[in-house]
Amino acid sequence: MEDIDLTKVKYYPDRFYICLDGFDIENLTTFLSDLSIGEQQSIFIHEYYHYLTNIATFAGIRQFALNFCDRFKATTILAVAKGLDAFPINTNNHQNCAEMVKYWADALELLNDDDIDYNVIQETARSPNKKFSISSIEIIEKPMDVLVDGNVISGGRKFIAISVCGLSSIKSFNLTFGAIDEFLSSAIDEYLFEKDMSDVNPSILSNRPFYPYCFFDELFKFYGIYPASAFEKIIIGYFSLNSPNPPITLINILKKLQNGAYNEFKKNPEDFLMTNFFENSQYENVLNYIKSFADQCFEQGRIHIAQALYYYYDKFYMSQKLKENDYFFFVRPFFVKAEETLRMKQKFSLSLSRIINLFSPPVILKDKQFFYIDKLTSFGESTVLILATYEILESIKTNKIAKRPPNLKAKYNFPDGDPNCDTFELFTPPPIYGTAFRLALNEIGLYGLYLKELEAKKNKDN
Repeated sequence: MEDIDLTKVKYYPDRFYICLDGFDIENLTTFLSDLSIGEQQSIFIHEYYHYLTNIATFAGIRQFALNFCDRFKATTILAVAKGLDAFPINTNNHQNCAEMVKYWADALELLNDDDIDYNVIQETARSPNKKFSISSIEIIEKPMDVLVDGNVISGGRKFIAISVCGLSSIKSFNLTFGAIDEFLSSAIDEYLFEKDMSDVNPSILSNRPFYPYCFFDELFKFYGIYPASAFEKIIIGYFSLNSPNPPITLINILKKLQNGAYNEFKKNPEDFLMTNFFENSQYENVLNYIKSFADQCFEQGRIHIAQALYYYYDKFYMSQKLKENDYFFFVRPFFVKAEETLRMKQKFSLSLSRIINLFSPPVILKDKQFFYIDKLTSFGESTVLILATYEILESIKTNKIAKRPPNLKAKYNFPDGDPNCDTFELFTPPPIYGTAFRLALNEIGLYGLYLKELEAKKNKDN
């Protein structure tokens, strides 16, 4: 592991890629046949489950609808309304843009509420003991006004507020979908180690930052459930992530276990969770919204982005149909039982291989280059186009002309390998081939505006 910097190993939600610098990506899944889960394979499984959470949970799919579809839609409407004068979005105060600017801001607020609180991570790292204790947990409601079709709809969203001791400047924070996502992957690490199915170095597990990697245990302790097995943490984390409000569901489960239901849960975890806590999510509404947006892009001639949307819509749709037949399909490998370790590995690998065969990550980033896993389809190109679109959406928050930020330029190259893909002065008229960033600009409706701006600039200079 000396050549692997774990701080650079990460899955990027909605960008749909895993960064695996230092990994032997040609042999990531050989454990499915040779039954040897090495350190690299174990870390890959951890990140792979972040990908599954992204495409198979209601919160993950809703996140994509907000983060990509809503922001893409707002940007195209703003571009039509005011051209380049609509940007940067953060300083847009045009009256006829107010609704879309609010629409954009509402989406970002909801996304921020779902993300890990990185202030807690940083503050914990600065604390003397590198950890903190829980003093209380309560449900709070945050009033929210959402703009829908020109109408303001007032309501509220429930959160779990965790009051803590041991941090100098943070007295409480909200439990989030992003944190629970990390709880699940961390519990999977523990499971592989517990079952002797991985040769991962135990120091990797014990030396991880307290929050969020070790905080799941603290929640169980707070409710008097300790020690909880890795399997119990996996199934509770997974079930919570798939609920309409993961933090609320998680705490409600732990409260019920605290109040005498732990033995009932242990006898049949699936039945216990489905009987007591299952709620219908609005999967169909969100899926229909993404499909409708893809259809709209297709009808408008935004063929490339429509193709990318259709690909991920199909993944979202398939995951929900699988869960309708078996709600715990995506964690079914962790249910396998066998007396012998070898037999256990065989059954686990077979079950996990079914999932990986259906939901292979489309791209992996390694040493600043993207590698397509499935070379016989265009799914890799679709994913990179989505990635380029995200860069543009982030840039026009603060810039008039979209530009790749220096930190991302240092991090990776697009497959077309064009270092000047965002150099405004070098833009040329369509057709646009092989340049993901410029192709994404064209799909959003900005490329033509930039060419006009470039022409005006040239005329002014002359």
